[in-house]
Amino acid sequence: MAFIFILLSSLSGYALELRPFESDGCTMSPDGTFRERTKWRDCCVAHDLKLWGGGTKEERVEADLSLRRCMETKAGPRIAKIFWLAVKMGSHSPIKLPNKQWGNAWYENSGYRSLAPEEIDRLIIKIQELEINPQIKDDYILELQTRN
Repeated sequence: MAFIFILLSSLSGYALELRPFESDGCTMSPDGTFRERTKWRDCCVAHDLKLWGGGTKEERVEADLSLRRCMETKAGPRIAKIFWLAVKMGSHSPIKLPNKQWGNAWYENSGYRSLAPEEIDRLIIKIQELEINPQIKDDYILELQTRN
């Protein structure tokens, strides 16, 4: 009986484990101009963070629109539209990079779904530990907190 309890405890701990957050900035695209090499990198990192955390299909649509708005501010409307279209095409591609799938933080339950309050709490704890732009962290934490 003790063996079963230990096994179940270890499995439930595994369910709470999150894949590490990874971002390469603007995947397969420049992060900025020749003069300002990282001009819009933060837009892509923020989008990668939202991809990592996941959520519903509506939250995915909003994450993509948020990327577009950020890119419009930092890169202009033409570049923003190109990035947004590339993200849309990538979301429909059958081939996905592991860290570019919606909800890739979750080992077992990636994909479109509402996140449980415990999952949101776990994401927030992990986000606070990340070494990325503090504004990106704060904005996403606030977004997650409004989901409950």
